[in-house]
Amino acid sequence: MKVAVASGKGGTGKTFVATNLARVASSSSEVVLYDLDVEEPNCHLFFESSGEETESVEMMIPVVDKETCSFCGVCADVCEFNAIITLPKEVLVFPELCHSCYGCLEMCPEDAIGDGIKTIGRTIVSRSGALTLVFGRLAIGQPATTALIDRTKHRVHYAGGIQIYDSPPGTSCPVIEAVKDTDYVVLVTEPTRFGLHDLDLMVRTLGRLEKPYGVVVNKATDGECPIEAYCRERGIELILRIPWRADIARECARGHLAAETIPDVSPLFEAMLDTLRTRSTRMSA
Repeated sequence: MKVAVASGKGGTGKTFVATNLARVASSSSEVVLYDLDVEEPNCHLFFESSGEETESVEMMIPVVDKETCSFCGVCADVCEFNAIITLPKEVLVFPELCHSCYGCLEMCPEDAIGDGIKTIGRTIVSRSGALTLVFGRLAIGQPATTALIDRTKHRVHYAGGIQIYDSPPGTSCPVIEAVKDTDYVVLVTEPTRFGLHDLDLMVRTLGRLEKPYGVVVNKATDGECPIEAYCRERGIELILRIPWRADIARECARGHLAAETIPDVSPLFEAMLDTLRTRSTRMSA
């Protein structure tokens, strides 16, 4: 089962949920945890891992042979991202806008465009017991977030057990890339008006993608909260309530997994894992 852990905003505890769920799940089966927040990956900070393997991630950028080019402008017309501009005696290429679609290479009537290479980042794989950690790290100044997310997701091919994707925050293109081929999405939110606003954005986004999802309320306090009322009104499953407690916040700030260090936290994630496995059984039936 492929499970994405996402949120409409940052700071809700998305990584907290993804890492603790991965650790609990790895006690009974093989698990792959993908950190797809490639601009600032931090899942690996919570695990003692070994055997790190790093690979550079490269993309094609067009290189124009000005001796062969007739400056016809076909490449500029084909490019949907305005990465190429044709002037009367010059072709300008903007690598930061290029999406490596190869359209300019295929359509150039003079075969005047060749393959150049730019490095957009790297992917790293390591092991922590039965848990495989995979994360991407975007190179400074590179805007190719979605491309690196795609490469990170395909760095390790694993068909069994559970795969957990720690998605980027928000509802923009990187999030869509992270969740688009998952089986289920866990939406982590906090019991505030700000949390409700951004949760609603994510709910509407997943509705467009036709993805099944449930909600985890992190930092939950006693009494009614707007998130729970929202879920009841819309028939959204509330998977888990994680209480707002100083000991949980303290362990997270220290880089520790609360499911390992606080006895009554592990059962919360075990119950969540059972819920996800039940959903997986129903979806495959």
